Amino acid sequence: MSTSLLQRSPEGGREFDPYFVPDDWARLQYGRLLWRSARTRERLLAHWSDPRHPYAERFLARYRPLVERLLESEEADNERLDAELRAEGHSLRTIMREIPPVFGDFY
Repeated sequence: MSTSLLQRSPEGGREFDPYFVPDDWARLQYGRLLWRSARTRERLLAHWSDPRHPYAERFLARYRPLVERLLESEEADNERLDAELRAEGHSLRTIMREIPPVFGDFY
């Protein structure tokens, strides 16, 4: 009997995310790791706010406070944070997908 990708994946968000995607969780884990450094955090915010970034307008207009809240949280807070975000009309999964990517040519 074969196992699904979800069954083989690390715990991540499986306990509350039936649509678990390892790439999304990697974005969250690396984002949190980079966010710990004040210098890197400022660089990311400058990059994500740069008019050349294709998601800058969306990030600044709607998702910056939610993304920052998510990146400032700890992994142990995932379940609580997901419940809070769901009460606000979002979810942990939807906000982690709103963490903008980094484009090397102007980062």
